[in-house]
Amino acid sequence: MAKRLGIKAKVRAEIGGRRPRRIRSSGRVPAILYGAGTSQALELNGREIAEALHGASSESVLIDLTLESEGGGTTKRMALIREVQHDPLRDTIEHIDFHAIEENKKLRVEVPVHEVGEAVGVRTGGGILDHNLRTLRVECLPKDLPERIDVDVSALDVGQAIHVGEVKLPEGVTVLNTKELPVFMVLLPKVEEAPTPEAAAAAATEPEVIRQKKEGEEAGAVADKGEKKDAGKAEKKEPAKADAKEGAKKEPAKK
Repeated sequence: MAKRLGIKAKVRAEIGGRRPRRIRSSGRVPAILYGAGTSQALELNGREIAEALHGASSESVLIDLTLESEGGGTTKRMALIREVQHDPLRDTIEHIDFHAIEENKKLRVEVPVHEVGEAVGVRTGGGILDHNLRTLRVECLPKDLPERIDVDVSALDVGQAIHVGEVKLPEGVTVLNTKELPVFMVLLPKVEEAPTPEAAAAAATEPEVIRQKKEGEEAGAVADKGEKKDAGKAEKKEPAKADAKEGAKKEPAKK
């Protein structure tokens, strides 16, 4: 059975504005009660609600609210906690949303799933337990609402699974998830395959081929530079040869 907590709350007329901030500064917590198309603004004792919710699962806690109106009258309402907002720095409760329910009407909620025992495939087979579904969506009357669903995984071997349809549920509880979905599985850890000799040889020779190609390219580049340099030298020497020939031709004319 889910936890059932009794909480006192004051009905407040003001909504929004600076009212929530003033409520928090006085050590109280603003809240809203939703249900039947209406909503009521509430405020709670901060210390009381923190102690009541300590270690509880939000959707698996039944709340018996005692609502005190401004005129002093009280009413009783049953509710589920819909959302709890925390201040991450101060670790305090900032706001709570409640959802009103009725004793004789079925409700649909998410209930956490916990493993019980150690899977044989983990203990002796070197497997890993994979928790595939952390919660199950169930339908039941408030009186049958479980706080959590325990699943015995001790018989699971490597490669085996427990599916939604195989989970044992408390009396009066119906699961709404697809029954073929795995809740727990035992898997073998992934192991990296060692490279084959052919792959290792290819990996070792590939850089050499690239290096040889680069060396060939560098040699070609050097050769091209040498040819261009020699061609330049030849061009510079041509005029000198031409001048020598012209001088040879002019020599006999002096005699």
